[in-house]
Amino acid sequence: LIWLKHRYDFRKLIEKPKLALIGVLMGVMMCGNMYFWLKGVALTNAVTASVSGVLAMPFGIAVAGIFFQDERQRLKNKTFWFGSLLTILGALGFVWYGKQIEVGEYFLLGSFFLLLSILIRNVQNLLVKFVNNQINVFTLSFLTSFTAGILSLLLSQQSGKLPELTQISTFLLISLILVGIYAIGAGMVLTFHVIQQQGIITYQVLELLMPISTAFIAYLLLGETISPMQFVFAGIVIVGASMALGLIHKNNKNSG
Repeated sequence: LIWLKHRYDFRKLIEKPKLALIGVLMGVMMCGNMYFWLKGVALTNAVTASVSGVLAMPFGIAVAGIFFQDERQRLKNKTFWFGSLLTILGALGFVWYGKQIEVGEYFLLGSFFLLLSILIRNVQNLLVKFVNNQINVFTLSFLTSFTAGILSLLLSQQSGKLPELTQISTFLLISLILVGIYAIGAGMVLTFHVIQQQGIITYQVLELLMPISTAFIAYLLLGETISPMQFVFAGIVIVGASMALGLIHKNNKNSG
């Protein structure tokens, strides 16, 4: 479908091999990002991964400000910094009051893997911003996910884990494939679109809403509990993110 709708972009990839190389490179980084993230979560826990994601925001913002002038302009706004600080503190509080961090035997190694995943993700964001307006996000997403899928298949075959798929039902296997296509495709397209149209900093702020949205979906669909303090911190995150994105202004004394 993407080939038919955006076939002219594929011609552009042939005419400009650098764009194709960037797409393939992003696929390799995506595969590495997923590997290190999942390995890091397995060696630590989901709470540590959530906290790492929150603490990665200032790093991502700093990197974006170094390479792009329009991102640096956002950093000059005091309301943005105040809102970002509220968002970070609210997200940390929300995660902390959900479950406590447990330090296991491989905690440091797992934390290192999470750090590598965060570094790879930030470099990937820079590449997405770099090819802004040069290639359609659907084409870029297709090339990235296709490369990551092929690499993941080869690595699974190499590790000898691929035959384990024969032990599950055909219905479940097809369901997993369809869910994977939707999650990676839709998630990647939206991510790339936000980065190219709104900027890396906006994307970093929106990422901090993920623990909140995930918890509320689990609360509604899976019956998981959310403590009163988590509701308070969720409110802080929403207010902070709104300020950082310019939806709410810190000082309105001169308005009207």
